[in-house]
Amino acid sequence: MTRLKKSRKAKGFIPSDTPSRRERLADPESYDSRRRKAQEKKKKHVSVYEKERQKEEAAAGQKPAERKTRLADKIKKLNQDKEQQE
Repeated sequence: MTRLKKSRKAKGFIPSDTPSRRERLADPESYDSRRRKAQEKKKKHVSVYEKERQKEEAAAGQKPAERKTRLADKIKKLNQDKEQQE
């Protein structure tokens, strides 16, 4: 009897009179919807790597090209340095 009492299968264990998550998000004054809006507005921090890349691109005056990996960027930079030294 005590195990049945504690299990989630027991009738009335979880109250169902609260609004669903969809309903809470639909209401603009609810905690969940206000939290979600605040997270969307929250300032995204730029990584140190991205800051350095932006500085280099601004200095070079080039359009930002899409980068695939950091390792590829390092290899390209090393190759450019070798070409400039030669």
